[in-house]
Order: sequence, then structure tokens, then C-alpha cells
Amino acid sequence: MKGGYIRNAPPDPSLRDYISRYTFVDFPIDAARQMEFSVMPSSHTRMILFLGEPSLQEVKKTMQPVDKYGLTGFISRPHLFVPTTTLRQVMIHFTAWGIQPFIDFPLSDITDTRADLRHLFRHEIDALCQQLNQAFDIREKKYVLDAFFINQMQKARHIDERIRPIARYIYDSHGTLRLNTLSDAVCMGERTVQRLIHNSIGVPYKFFATLVRLEYVRKLLNSGERNLTHVALSAGYFDQAHFIHEFHAAFGENPGAYIRRKHMLVWNHVDSPPQKPLEQIESNH
Repeated sequence: MKGGYIRNAPPDPSLRDYISRYTFVDFPIDAARQMEFSVMPSSHTRMILFLGEPSLQEVKKTMQPVDKYGLTGFISRPHLFVPTTTLRQVMIHFTAWGIQPFIDFPLSDITDTRADLRHLFRHEIDALCQQLNQAFDIREKKYVLDAFFINQMQKARHIDERIRPIARYIYDSHGTLRLNTLSDAVCMGERTVQRLIHNSIGVPYKFFATLVRLEYVRKLLNSGERNLTHVALSAGYFDQAHFIHEFHAAFGENPGAYIRRKHMLVWNHVDSPPQKPLEQIESNH
């Protein structure tokens, strides 16, 4: 499926504290109609730039147009999008703390919703998308994005270095560390850890750790693991009922149903890391 529809590229090395990768999506409408475009819960935020017509989003059981240029907050449940024509978009995937230095409000303010990038970057975002539309290929688009964010980085707040080991422990434990254990591991008080996470990542510790945990569960299921008892234990759930309840609350279905249709979920391809260096990606065009 991934074919020529989804391509990933790494950012300039100077940006990798902030941005993990760029994703370029170009889905013909006939192919898009065969897939499901649901954005899944994730421990990362992203900018989404529509280079063509924006999709529709399900809001309170009605379909409404989304902002052409949006910043997604942290997602705690699936968000369904429906393309109306060929889907052409660019996604900028941020590290856990990558976007907060660029904005002047906590990301918790836009949990499960989006912020219009025109309010954050004003005319600059229109100029960026114009350059992306004029770019000849993915390599050129990547350079356009790199130049934009290197310029924005000059205006961004500094990253508090203390967040790095905190985030590393949370990810390494797949979101299962108790706050007191994390506090001991980084030699900081619990309130200090909570404040650093909220200030640097933008959401409370428990919410972020839960997203990391659920992301790990989805990774196991996407890798082909079908033993739900093993998945639950690997993700720190010692009660199968609790695991299924939390999974259903986050993804809107039980793990078995998710496994049966995971290949139809475009997000499972978008949310996976690059498998090839840019040079190989380019050669496939």
C-alpha cells in the first residue's frame, strides 16, 4: 500500500532536537477511498499542511472541513478524516518536547483538537506552503522545510536539558514508570518532574505516560503479535480486563478488532519511522 503514496525524510541534523521526520503524502482519491484515515493516539504532536483540498473531519457525528494548515495537539482517541479529492499533504512530526518552544501556550490547551497555524506563524505559513507546492521533488520540499524551521528556531525558547533524561526513562519503560520511581531515577523531586514535563512537553505526566504506553501497545500489535496476554504483560498491564478497557477507550475498539483491520489504517503507515534513507526514497520516484 505504501508504494508511492507515503514518503518519509529526516530533517536537517540541527533540527533533530525538535523534529523527528517529515512525511509527504500523495494519495489518489480512488486509493484513498479504500483506506481509513483515522489519526491515532500518539505521544508526539505534528503539523499538517494540506497542499491540496483539506479533508473533512468527523465532529459530533457531522463532517466538517479542517484547517488547511493545522497543529495537532496530543490525541487521546481516534479522529476520523475523509479526503474529498486527491490527498496531498506534508506532516512535520515533532519530538516529545519539540513543538512547545515554538508556541506560547501549553499543548494541553489543544488536546484532541487543532490550532490554526495561520494564527501561530501568520503570513509565513502561506509562504512556506507556496514554496512546497512549487518544489520539484521530495528532496527540494525537505530543504524548504529545513530552511523554514531553522529560521523559526532562532525565535524559539531554549529546551530545558533536564527533560531529555525524563523523556528517555518514560519511553524506555513504555510509559509504565510510577512518578516516584521516575523522580528517584532522575534525582529530582516529584513536583519538579511534573512541572518540567508540563512546561517542556505541554501535558501532565500521567497523560503523556499513558500515550507512550498505548503507542507501544499499537506497535506490538502492528508488528504481528497476536497473543493479547503477552501484549498486555509487555506493556505493564497485569489485568487483562484493564488492558482491554484502556485500549477500547483510546482506540474505539477492542484489540482483536484492531488486529483484523490494521492494514486498512493509513495512520499505521504514516506513524511508522522511515525505512530507507532519502537517497533510496528519491530513486523510487
